[in-house]
Amino acid sequence: MKLAFNTSLFFIFLYLTSYSQNSHFSVLTLPDSLVTDANSVVQFEDISIEIKSQREMLVHVKKAITILNKLDEEYADITIHYNKRRKIKNLEAHVYDATGREIKKIKKNDFKDYSAYDGFSLYNDGRLLYYDHTPVAYPFTISYSYDIQSSNTAFIRRWVPVKSYHQSVRKAVFSIRYPLDITLRKSEKNFENFNISTTESAGILRYELKNIPAIKYEPYSPYLLNIIPNVKLGINKFNLEGVDGVADNWKEFGKWYYDNLIKNTLALPESAKSRIKTLTAGVTNPVEKARIVYEFVQNKVRYISIQVGIGGFKPMLASQVDNLGYGDCKALTNYTASLLNEVGIKSYHTLIYGSDKRDIDATVAAPEGNHMILYVPINNQDFWLECTSQKSPFSELGNFTDDRDALVIMPEGGVLKHTRVYKVEENLQHTKGSYSVDETGAISAAITIESSGTQYDDNLGEYDGKSKKELDVLFKEYLSDINNISFSEITVVNNKKDAKFEEKLVFSATDYASFSGDHMLLPLNAFNRNTYVPKRVRHRELPFEIKGSYLDIDEIEISLPETFQITYLPESVNLTSKFGTYEVHIEKTKENSYLYKRTLKIVAGNYEKEDYEAYRKFRKKVKKYDNLKMILTKQ
Repeated sequence: MKLAFNTSLFFIFLYLTSYSQNSHFSVLTLPDSLVTDANSVVQFEDISIEIKSQREMLVHVKKAITILNKLDEEYADITIHYNKRRKIKNLEAHVYDATGREIKKIKKNDFKDYSAYDGFSLYNDGRLLYYDHTPVAYPFTISYSYDIQSSNTAFIRRWVPVKSYHQSVRKAVFSIRYPLDITLRKSEKNFENFNISTTESAGILRYELKNIPAIKYEPYSPYLLNIIPNVKLGINKFNLEGVDGVADNWKEFGKWYYDNLIKNTLALPESAKSRIKTLTAGVTNPVEKARIVYEFVQNKVRYISIQVGIGGFKPMLASQVDNLGYGDCKALTNYTASLLNEVGIKSYHTLIYGSDKRDIDATVAAPEGNHMILYVPINNQDFWLECTSQKSPFSELGNFTDDRDALVIMPEGGVLKHTRVYKVEENLQHTKGSYSVDETGAISAAITIESSGTQYDDNLGEYDGKSKKELDVLFKEYLSDINNISFSEITVVNNKKDAKFEEKLVFSATDYASFSGDHMLLPLNAFNRNTYVPKRVRHRELPFEIKGSYLDIDEIEISLPETFQITYLPESVNLTSKFGTYEVHIEKTKENSYLYKRTLKIVAGNYEKEDYEAYRKFRKKVKKYDNLKMILTKQ
C-alpha cells in the first residue's frame, strides 16, 4: 500500500509539473522567496503609457496576481474607473487554478457597471466597471488586461508596484512614451535595496522590477508608500477636463490653477456681502473677523461631495453655495475665501492629502492631493481652516491634515507650505475629579475630562452628537476596568470658543476594590488605565513610527473608608525615555484622603528598528504602574 501511495503522488506531481510547463501561473513555479510571508504574489504587472499629445493619453494595463489565501482576496477584484473623457477598451480577464489551468473566462457582461458614488456625493459623473470574484479554492490566479484612452493628461498614474504588506512581486514593468516637445518630470522614491532597472532616453522612460519578497507587517510599521519603491510623474503641457495647462514648477501650476479654476468662482451676491459685513461691523481684530466668518459658514452650509467633469477639480461658484447651502471641500473653501475677502482678509485655497500623513511631492508639479482647506495668514501667523466641518473650532485641523506639506494656491502662483504642527503639550487630555470607596469596595466618582489639540479631535469624533444611550455604552467601554457602572450624569460639550472638548461623568459601581481576607486591594488609577503593550517582535526588519504625540494628565482625589487603615502605599514612579515620560505621585492631603497624580507623554516620530524593544518595555512598565494598588486593612 505504501508503494502504491507514493506512485500515485509521483503521477500527480508529474501531471502538475507538465501542466506548469504550459502555464506561467502554476504555484509550483513560485520560488520560496516570493511565497514566504506572502498572502498574494503579483506574477506580472505591465503598465504602458503613451502620451500622444497634450490632449491624448493611452494606457495599457496587463496584470496577473496569485491569491494565496483569503487575507488578500480583495486583490482578486477588478475595478476600472471611466467617464466621458476616460474610455475603457479591450477588456479581458481569466481565472486559473493552482495548477495554472484556466477555470473561467470573464466576459464583459460579468462586470457590474456602477456609478462612482462615494456615499457623500450629490453629483458624480464618474463610473466604474467592477468584477467581484468569489473563489472556490486557494490558491488561484486572476489575469486581466485593458486599455484606457483619456484626454486628462494632467493625471499620469503613479507607479506603485507593491500594493500592500504581505504582497510579493515576481515582475513589474512600467513604461512611458511622450513627444519630444513635452517635458517629463519624475520623482523616484525608495529605490535603494530593490532590484530595479531603469532605461531612459529621449521620449522614453522604463522601469523593470523583479523578485521582490513580501514585506511582513510589524506593529507600528511605517506608511507603506514611505518604504516601497514608487514614482510620481508629471508633464509640463497637460489637459484637465478640456482645459489646457502649461507648468514647469509648482509656482506656475498654482497660477494656472488659480487663473483657470478659481478666479472666476469667487463672486458673491449682494445679499451675502451685506450680511457678512453686518456680522463683522465694529470688529477691528482680523483674527476675530476671520473667526466670525468661519462660524457663519459652519452654521449656514453643509458638506456634500460634487464630482462632475471639471467640477471634480473646480469649485462651485460661491454664489451657488450661498444659495444652495451645501458644497464639497473645494466649494466650501471657496465660499469661505470669498466671504473673508469681502471683509478685507486675504486667504488662499490649499490642496492637501487628508487622513494618512503624506506630503505634496516637491519635485513634480502635477495634480496632487485628495482634499482642500483654506490658508489664512494674519499678522505673520498661519491659520488653517477646515471648511467642511460644522463642529471644529476656528483654525483647528486635528490629525486629518496636520503636519504635512500642502500646495497653497495664490494669484501669483503656487507655494508649498507645511501645515500646523501640534506640540506634545497641545494634544492634552486633562482628567480631574475624585472618587470615594466604601467598606464594601464600591466606588462613587465624579470627573471632568478636557481635551485639546488632536485629542480634542479624537473625542469630538467619538462622542459629539451621540444619544444618551450611545454615550452610556461608549463611556462604559472607556471605563472598562470598572464593572457594574451606573451613570447618574454624562455631559459632553464641544467648547469651540476655547477649542476644548469637555466631558463630565458621575457614576457609581460595586466591587471596584477586591478583598483578600481583611485586606482591601484598591487600584489607584480608576479612569485612565493603560493596558496596551506592543506585540513582541523577535527579529524586527522595519523601522517603526509613533504617529501621534499626546499628553495625559490625571489629578484625582481619593477618599478612603474610615474603618480601614493603609498598610501599603506605592512609591512615586518616574520613567524617562526617547519615546516619552511617565510619572506617578501619591500624596496625603488630609486624613483618609490622597491625591493621585499621573502624567503620560508620548512623543511621535520615526524610530530605528533597534529601538522597538526599548519602546515595548517602556509601554510595558506604563501598564505595570497603571495597575498600582494601595492595600488597606480593616481596623
